[in-house]
Amino acid sequence: NGLCQKDGIYHVFFQYTPENPLGGNKYWGHFQGTDLVKWEYTGIALSPDKPFDADGVYSGSALVDGKDILLFYTGNVEEQGDFDYVLHGRQANTVLVKTPDGIQMSGKEVVMTNLDYPDNCSCHVRDPKVWKEADTFFMVQGARTVDDRGQVLLFSSKDGVHWNYLRSLCSEKCFGYMWECPDYFVLDGASILSLDRKSVV
Repeated sequence: NGLCQKDGIYHVFFQYTPENPLGGNKYWGHFQGTDLVKWEYTGIALSPDKPFDADGVYSGSALVDGKDILLFYTGNVEEQGDFDYVLHGRQANTVLVKTPDGIQMSGKEVVMTNLDYPDNCSCHVRDPKVWKEADTFFMVQGARTVDDRGQVLLFSSKDGVHWNYLRSLCSEKCFGYMWECPDYFVLDGASILSLDRKSVV
């Protein structure tokens, strides 16, 4: 969920289920170290303890910006009722948390909800990957459309809080019904977008 380095310390944030490894509620844990070999486990970094992430702190990313590490994740909520949880009944909230050291956490701030995603998206939008170019933040998220096609959503922001939808990225032919865990990085001058796809409904 987040590998970064700040002030000589490497941080690894990871999603796990301490209550039930076979399918319990999802948290984020945290390791830190100085050499990428020896690691110290510091405990649970993020817990599903708010109404907007009550059913799981889902995947996301970490970004060092100034004095803080910015953590973005999907707060999962499954509403009570007779829902299919694909088109109705699920909240996919994009949440921001700031930390100076990977241990002390600020309050959680919801920066996007289902209402901020394109109209053709189902309730399945998740896994924000955020990076910064000059003075602008960018974010990609994985999504499932209402007609079961995977796509990646691209957003931009000047402050990391207020986000603007730019466009959707998809394949000409259907390449799975859900794209998730997108990653974007530049390697040897080439822009790389990687993702996981789900192909069996």
